[in-house]
Amino acid sequence: MVPLSGKIDTEIFGGIILSAHNRYRPFVGSVGISGRNIEYVTPGRKDDVDAAITIDASGKIIMPGLVNVHCHGDMTLARGLGDNLTLQEQNAAFEQNNWFYRYITDEDRFYSRQLTYCEALRFGTTFILENMYWDLDGSAQAMAQTGIKGALAQDIRPDFTKPDKLMSEATVRDFAENCEAHGLIPVIGSISEEDFEPELLRRIGAIVKSAGLMQTFHAAETRWRQDIVLRKYGDTSVSLLHKWGILCEDMICSHAVYLSDEEIKYLAASGAKVANTPLCEMKIADGIAPIPAYLEAGIPVGLGTDGAMWNNSNDIFREMKGMSLLHTINSGIRTLSTHDLLDMATIKGAALFGQEHRTGSLEPGKAADIILVDSTGPHMTPLRFGHRENVASCIAFCATGADVTDVFVNGAHVVKNRKLTTIDLAALSDKVTRASERLSDKLHAEQAHKN
Repeated sequence: MVPLSGKIDTEIFGGIILSAHNRYRPFVGSVGISGRNIEYVTPGRKDDVDAAITIDASGKIIMPGLVNVHCHGDMTLARGLGDNLTLQEQNAAFEQNNWFYRYITDEDRFYSRQLTYCEALRFGTTFILENMYWDLDGSAQAMAQTGIKGALAQDIRPDFTKPDKLMSEATVRDFAENCEAHGLIPVIGSISEEDFEPELLRRIGAIVKSAGLMQTFHAAETRWRQDIVLRKYGDTSVSLLHKWGILCEDMICSHAVYLSDEEIKYLAASGAKVANTPLCEMKIADGIAPIPAYLEAGIPVGLGTDGAMWNNSNDIFREMKGMSLLHTINSGIRTLSTHDLLDMATIKGAALFGQEHRTGSLEPGKAADIILVDSTGPHMTPLRFGHRENVASCIAFCATGADVTDVFVNGAHVVKNRKLTTIDLAALSDKVTRASERLSDKLHAEQAHKN
């Protein structure tokens, strides 16, 4: 980097620009940043630009930051503990300790979330949805201190074992104000499918609407949850939401694996969105969501990673490739295009939160959420332009988060040459490792006692 003095803060030049704004037609150009926003995006390099900092991006791809629409950050300290178990088996295994909460502290969870956000940033994610917080005071700080932006989903249930006991409207307003003070989007996390009751859902909807927020819930996630709802009501969850008049455009349906053709029509007509986590759903054998049908119906779909218990990593590049391969083998070649994958990872992910006008593509006036991806490795070579260009293909199928060298969030350079600038990663990693070791010891003792 060459420090100068000038009219804009940062000029990134000489890289290959790839963005939804021109349908991913790559070109060598430059991006200017002023304050928190993109000042310009142009082929070549502007002659009349005077920048305080210039960054030579030769050998790199300049693209918008990635969007992770579904994550559980407090599960990073449990990385690997859910291997070789389905979600139902995990529920049975960890029910007695309330999903580890008996053995970990709020501080452990705080640092686990921070490590999740550091991993996400380091791998090119600039916006993330966190599910679900119960710590109103520390939740926003965990995200803000790392430098990532995004949304927080606060569980409407103070105690998720008592789904009929809801947060008060005053508490919801306090949560929303706390999020907005930290520049984050407040979201309400709704109840589990097996606890659906029409009046309870209407009460939740009234609270959410009164606060002017969005809500998210795990929808049609597994067959066993669908079976519970079927036995209870003789119908499935999304169909019930439609019949009860609850399904609406302010809903984000997480996973959405088992929807019928009729339910897809209901979802499309309501304006509701889908957050899908393909690697998680493969790893814990949840199933295959009908993503091609959602896209054909015009339903916005974004990519998520879920938590480290169910996926083990937080890398949206891997999710793009996983999404493509899963649906290719399930539905046939050409089911999803490369552009579909990139959209879900950027602009369509942002659209789930009504943020497509602020982030998700490289355009003047949008937030300077920008990543640089090293394109010089053998797995990214050769890169071609013109009619046979393969830049988008290399991003979707060859790149991983490890190829990201630099990350800007709202114009702040939070990752420089693969190193975080906002937090002491070594110290944070040590805290999470020690918490994870304590948890593992407790689980081992618990299992020994059972035996």
